Amino acid sequence: MGTAITIKESVTNKEILDIDTKSLNDYIAQQEKKVDRIFNDSLLLKTFKNYDQYPIAVYQAFEKFKTNEKVYLFLFKDHEPKMWSTHLFVPITDQGFPEKSNFIQDDNRSYVVRKKTIGNISILAYIIVKGYTNNNNPYLNSSLRRNFFDSRNIDIASYTDTVTIKNIYSNEGSYLFSVKLKDGEHENAYTILQFFCWLLAWIALLIFFNSLCLHMAKTGRAWWSAVLLLSIFSLVKFADLKWNLLSENATFSIFDSRNYAYNRFFPNIWSVMSTTILVLWLVLFIYSIRKELNFDKIKNIRLFRIPIAIGFILSIYLSFGLLYDIAGTLITHSNNIYFDFTKLVDLHFLSWVDLGIVGMGILALSIYIDLVLFFLKKLELKPTQLLNIQLACVIFVILIISFYIEKNSLVNLLLALIILIKSFGEKYFDRHILTNYIAVLILWAIISAITHARFYQERNLIDMKILLSNLQSEDDANAVSLFSDIESSIANDQELKHLFNISLPYTNTEGINDFIKKKYFSGYLSKYEFKAYYYDQNNIPLNPASQNKINEYREKVINKSIKVTQNFYRASAELGTHEYFSIIPVTIDQNRIVNVIINLSNKDFSYTVPYPEILTDMRINNSQYYNKGDYSIALYKGGSLITQFGKYTYENNLRGLKGVPGEYIQVLDRDAYLHMAYVANKFSTYVISKQKPSFWDYLATTSFLFLVFFMIFMFFHFIKSFYIFLKNTKLTFRNLKYQFYKIVNKIQYSTRIQTSIISSVILAILISAVISYISINKQLYNNNKASKERFIIELGKRMENMLTYTDETSTETQLISMLKTLSETISKDFNLYSKSGRLLYSSQRRIYDLELFSTFINPAALKNLSILKKSETIEDERIGTFQFETSYATIRDKNYNTLAYIGIPNFSLQKEENINKNLLLNTIVNIYSLIIIGFGFYATFVANSVTNPLSIISKKISQLRLGQPNEPLFWQRNDEIGTLIKEYNLMIIKLEDYANKIKDTERESTWREMAQQIAHEIKNPLTPMKLGIQQLRRSYKDEDPKFPDRFNKFSTSFIEQIDALTHIASEFSHFAKFPNTVMENINIVEKVTKSISLYNNTPNVSIRLINNADHKTLIVKADGNELLRTFNNLIKNAIEGGYGRKNMKIEISIERYSDKFVKIDIKDNGYGIPKEMQDKIFQINFTTKSSGNGLGLVLVKKTIEASNGQIYFETVEGEGTTFHILLPLQQIES
Repeated sequence: MGTAITIKESVTNKEILDIDTKSLNDYIAQQEKKVDRIFNDSLLLKTFKNYDQYPIAVYQAFEKFKTNEKVYLFLFKDHEPKMWSTHLFVPITDQGFPEKSNFIQDDNRSYVVRKKTIGNISILAYIIVKGYTNNNNPYLNSSLRRNFFDSRNIDIASYTDTVTIKNIYSNEGSYLFSVKLKDGEHENAYTILQFFCWLLAWIALLIFFNSLCLHMAKTGRAWWSAVLLLSIFSLVKFADLKWNLLSENATFSIFDSRNYAYNRFFPNIWSVMSTTILVLWLVLFIYSIRKELNFDKIKNIRLFRIPIAIGFILSIYLSFGLLYDIAGTLITHSNNIYFDFTKLVDLHFLSWVDLGIVGMGILALSIYIDLVLFFLKKLELKPTQLLNIQLACVIFVILIISFYIEKNSLVNLLLALIILIKSFGEKYFDRHILTNYIAVLILWAIISAITHARFYQERNLIDMKILLSNLQSEDDANAVSLFSDIESSIANDQELKHLFNISLPYTNTEGINDFIKKKYFSGYLSKYEFKAYYYDQNNIPLNPASQNKINEYREKVINKSIKVTQNFYRASAELGTHEYFSIIPVTIDQNRIVNVIINLSNKDFSYTVPYPEILTDMRINNSQYYNKGDYSIALYKGGSLITQFGKYTYENNLRGLKGVPGEYIQVLDRDAYLHMAYVANKFSTYVISKQKPSFWDYLATTSFLFLVFFMIFMFFHFIKSFYIFLKNTKLTFRNLKYQFYKIVNKIQYSTRIQTSIISSVILAILISAVISYISINKQLYNNNKASKERFIIELGKRMENMLTYTDETSTETQLISMLKTLSETISKDFNLYSKSGRLLYSSQRRIYDLELFSTFINPAALKNLSILKKSETIEDERIGTFQFETSYATIRDKNYNTLAYIGIPNFSLQKEENINKNLLLNTIVNIYSLIIIGFGFYATFVANSVTNPLSIISKKISQLRLGQPNEPLFWQRNDEIGTLIKEYNLMIIKLEDYANKIKDTERESTWREMAQQIAHEIKNPLTPMKLGIQQLRRSYKDEDPKFPDRFNKFSTSFIEQIDALTHIASEFSHFAKFPNTVMENINIVEKVTKSISLYNNTPNVSIRLINNADHKTLIVKADGNELLRTFNNLIKNAIEGGYGRKNMKIEISIERYSDKFVKIDIKDNGYGIPKEMQDKIFQINFTTKSSGNGLGLVLVKKTIEASNGQIYFETVEGEGTTFHILLPLQQIES
């Protein structure tokens, strides 16, 4: 940001002028050195001197220096041009050019010229400095650039300029010319650097605040982080709109309000783009912190859940409406940017930019839908509730739209379908993820195509209104804008003066009419009917047929006309008709003046003669060229059809159309055309029509949008995956390789199959499409080229057969007459050149009058026809950025001597090629997009058909249980899967055998261990009992006086030992019949609470229950008595394991573990379990206490496992142990 401000303050206009002047000086110096090398090459100069002997070598040298060095060479002999490297400009003579560098400026170009003389041969070397000055055509560029020197900031200064100028000098030090800064904004490397500095500053600032908000989210302030980022983005947007920090430092078209402007929030395309990027950024940020967003307070209040869910769903529809309304303004409020996706070749660069904006908006909306569905999941709504809410919302939206907003409800139904797929697709169709993904993209494409059609129709209606308003306007604004230049040009036209001078007083008015009409009233004005009358200074007509016209027009000037320019007047005319006339004095000499009277009349929707786009004027509103086939127009008077134009056939009578004068009426759809009527007055009505898109047009648009969205979404997922990959991986080759293999190994087999099929199909389709496009396009080009060659050959032969040979002048006159006749009868242009290559005739004379071309033939054509003796050739031509082809042929006499050359320029080449390319691209896009979609679903079907058996086998393997009957599989085919299933069936038979053997072995081992344990447990109390009885017996025999006391003591001890033996018998009896459990629905919270209450009064023991599930009832399926015994056992073990602690603490927590399990943690602060004992803790006979039989934890584990649960523990010696229990959850009740 500091750099940008520094550049803005330090780089002044003077520095810009100095920088660009130096660059221009360096460019000219470099070009002059190239010319020096040419003029110092003795071998090359010798070749030039003998050009008639080595014409091919000379042409090759000329072409080389023109193409590679941008130096244009011209060869003269006896001051006459003989060979030239370009026909854009050719000097008529070499006289007047000095040997040193000098600057030449003509009406259309500026050059630095050097001359080299070799006897009667001279070479002129041209270095172009500036081309096509003062031209209003978009194809012609008037800046100091375009393949020469590149600068948009400076222009050539004149002697009258008072601004700061800089001089340009040649390598010899001689003055050439001066330059000045242009008015307006200037652009150079520093201003571009300033723009990118501002851009990077804004991006860095946003990244900083994004990191800050991310840190806030991770520290428990997630909602505040989202609000903060939204506020920052709002401030950034406000600053951009307020101060235009980016747009004022760049001249990119996205900042130009002439291309698009909607309102103060969206004054240009950049504002829409930046808003979309910020919204996408914000949505991605919230999505990244979604797990940190806390919904506990909301979901605990049951009353708020459904209204909040409805609000979330409705926000999707609101966002959807805003997105497509703003996207629609890109169509309706753009100027000269069209969005006809059936004409892909004609799409403007900004059309692709706008398409990218829409793609980003849809991506943001899609992520927002995922975000909303995640929030709804947090609210813990039932699937039926969620479905009902969605249905209610879509019905509400459709009703609102139907009653209050005139929009298509179908798009909202399609949006609802997208939401449903995203809501339930993952849960119910988790094996069809790719199918869901393609289906969602198809729905987005259909929605976009429908919306595009609606807004494109609105755009057409706006254009139709403009055209209708032009029809009823009194003036033709386009024509009037051209009259000012025409009247001054005619008055000062030296060629016209020469025609009058050589023909007075007996003027050939027909030839002069043809000259004026072709030169001044072609193009847009060709739709006017042209008439001209000529009078001398004494008002005597030069044509006897126009005896009284001058008085008639003078009367019109006085009484019945309105002056629109200096010499042009608008005559009163009927509705729908324009008539103009002018009286222009043309001064021949001091004594002779010719008054030229021109009359122009037309109907507004009359036909315009095809006209080269290179001659169109930027001042003309091109949208008014409705007569090129897009629109049809009819004029009704008194309800009856007066005239019509275009493809549509109108009815003779206008029925059912009522309106007041000045009203525009959209006629209801009755056919495949869009109609609009304009009621001019109570008698006259205009109707304008345009064909509506067909089904195939909709299909082409949908297919194209699907491919665009597919690429945008794929690019986003690639960037996302790549970012996560880099974030979690150190940038070393080994780590990258490891992570790559890790990702590959995680991909499911079905996904690999789908990816392989779709990738191979897409690759094959792309290769096929490219090959088809190139080959078919080339074939079309070759066919067109062959057709042109045949036409010009046949034309040349017919002209040769029609010639009556007398002399050269007579032959040329005959040829010119033939071409004039042809140009009036067929829609083609013709040029005629002499055998030396000079222009004799052109049906588009204005191109040469404007000096867009010189009056010399294309040098490549002259080489092919004159030197290589070809009969015909087709050459590529270029004027500025306008490209076309010209067919050339030789006209020969009976002795095969060259008489002249004929050229047929095809000015509509680009349009013809674009039509063919659009048709071809539409066909390819339609076919291959359908193939891609079809193969997407087919790949899913194939992958599922391959992986379904594997999934079944996997499921069956996971359900294998030892000691239980396992169901075999059936497969009727004897293939690889059949073999696998056969092996599986054999395996379960063997497993049953092994299980039985293991059972027997385990049973024997268990009973052996139990017998040993029982013997040990019984032996322990029997030993003291035996010793006691022996002692009592001895005391009884000895008549010990303490016998009664000893008897009481031993009898008490005997009872305790007998109770111990009873307990041992009960425990082993319980263990033996353990599998016979009674499963029932148990409230786990109640059981835990009951167990805690049993031990809650134990001295020095604190037992605390934490219910994180926020539910009073959590139902599991288990044996109630055994489950209570389990908790009792674990709590008792915890108390006994902490014996000796002053403050024994036991913490029992209950929480939901995912949606399917409840987790119970029993944590104590005892002494922990030693490491060497941890592996034996759930084994029989194992105990850490001095008393006990080692069955407690064994029974605990069997109880949990019988309930399909899990139990495991974590322990730290000296700190305590935590037992974790996971039980399947049956239902939840608040």
